[in-house]
Amino acid sequence: MNIKDIRKVDLNLLVVFDVILKERSIAAAAARLGLSQSATSHALARLRKLIGDELFTRDAGSVHPTARALELAAPVQQALAAIAGALVSHEFVPALAARTLTVAASDYSCMVIVPRLIERLAVAAPGVDLRVVPAGRLDVIRQLDDARIDLALGWFAVVPGRFGRTTLIEEDYVFIVRTGHPLLAAEGTPAQILGYPHVVVDYTGNAEDLIDGFFPERGVLRRVHLERAVLEAPRHGAIGRIAARVPGFAVVPAVVTRTDLIASLPRRLALDLCDKHRVVLIEPPMGSNPVAVEMLWHWRSEVDPGIHWLREQVRQAAIDDPRENAGGDARPSGPVSHA
Repeated sequence: MNIKDIRKVDLNLLVVFDVILKERSIAAAAARLGLSQSATSHALARLRKLIGDELFTRDAGSVHPTARALELAAPVQQALAAIAGALVSHEFVPALAARTLTVAASDYSCMVIVPRLIERLAVAAPGVDLRVVPAGRLDVIRQLDDARIDLALGWFAVVPGRFGRTTLIEEDYVFIVRTGHPLLAAEGTPAQILGYPHVVVDYTGNAEDLIDGFFPERGVLRRVHLERAVLEAPRHGAIGRIAARVPGFAVVPAVVTRTDLIASLPRRLALDLCDKHRVVLIEPPMGSNPVAVEMLWHWRSEVDPGIHWLREQVRQAAIDDPRENAGGDARPSGPVSHA
């Protein structure tokens, strides 16, 4: 296609293509575009003729992209984002801004980062509303692809090039037990610690679909199950047992304070819980490999100064030390921290 042919292209056809690709339905795309189904189908027919490909095939009320459509997806989205970015104002004044920004956050991020982020926004941008959705949901990457969320906070391993990423926090892991737990009077060897049953946070509830604690989604490998100690228990002469799986960290202290179950938690969160609940931190005698808590965003948001600003606010909120007001009793002085 030469430059003269491009001049004949109706850019609205690319908008229709992009929305159908995201919705996987002609009817849903028509509703989102504010068009009739007939007009949407007609636009698709014109684009099919222009491209020389079916682009979408029908199946049981939905449509599926062809190989050619998938090839076109990223370039079309990039082109539309560039056009939108060129037409909108690049000025973003936090104190005067009035908009809603959406962040998908892991349970850990909701407890450690999000409260401080909201605190920062309340002061710097009182007209900016923050919508937080759970990153444990299995379609968080699709939400980023479809521009339904602006950022995602969590643990990621493999990330495709269409996303930007930055590390917010490097976390290691510790154990927590109730005050008066038998382990607090023991030597605290790996076999002793791992011999007790554990309570584990499983974000998705789909443990059978996980690959060593990671969930694969649209080219992204995302950590949704954080327990490693139980899996490694046989190496330390113990038989690891997960006695309870819960959907979030907020449930853990209530379980731990009522039982002899042990939980393995990120250190910053564990220290915070020690300040607020009758739980005690135990340093892992077998050591702990740090895990990076990261922020992900789609490349198209690079043209949005508001999202640029939000990313910096998230980074600053993550730097804030959650232990700044913590009491001394929660500080471990050795392998085992006694109450």
